[in-house]
Amino acid sequence: HTLLHFRGLLDKAFGHHGQYSIFNPPPKSDSPPRLVFMSRSKGIGREILNQDEAVKVAKEIGFDVILFEPTGKISLQQAYGLINSSHAMVGMHGAALTHSLFLRPGSAFMQVMPLGIDWVGKMCFGEPARAIGIQYIEYKIKVEESSLVEKYDKNDMVIKDPASFQGRNWSSDVMKIYLKEQNVKLDLVRFRDYLMETYSKAKTFMEKMG
Repeated sequence: HTLLHFRGLLDKAFGHHGQYSIFNPPPKSDSPPRLVFMSRSKGIGREILNQDEAVKVAKEIGFDVILFEPTGKISLQQAYGLINSSHAMVGMHGAALTHSLFLRPGSAFMQVMPLGIDWVGKMCFGEPARAIGIQYIEYKIKVEESSLVEKYDKNDMVIKDPASFQGRNWSSDVMKIYLKEQNVKLDLVRFRDYLMETYSKAKTFMEKMG
């Protein structure tokens, strides 16, 4: 109830302006579903190393893809205009996924989950998305997709059992490993399947809601 109320406040604050983002006009009725692909800056961790290839796959499936990286130059109103007029969002776990609250109820949202952040990802973005009626999809990476395999042995607890390694101690050292030191190279064959599911949900939503 609280999140739905908050979502209503966002609509009141930004929805009445009727302005779409500087990036794109509102989609036409005969256009493909629009996907906002959240991009992360280099050097801060949890970067999708093959992002260009992943975007290409999304376009091949049929999405109109907008690559979006929140910066201080983009106003909340502009971000809201883009995302609220879109049909799907995909992004790596991180603070920028708070923008998923700008999606309309019924649209699709896929969170890419790196190693070691299952409960954090669900709590921060998965549960809130479901609470406001967004169709939530979770892409949990395999060990081979994480850059941590280059630094730690596959039998190391960091890789093999992150939950046991963390225990009850979500310390700054643990956070650094999973949030700062880890990048991801997506398995594009597997990722395509998840994108197709996202596309199906987004397409159905677009046909109903525009």
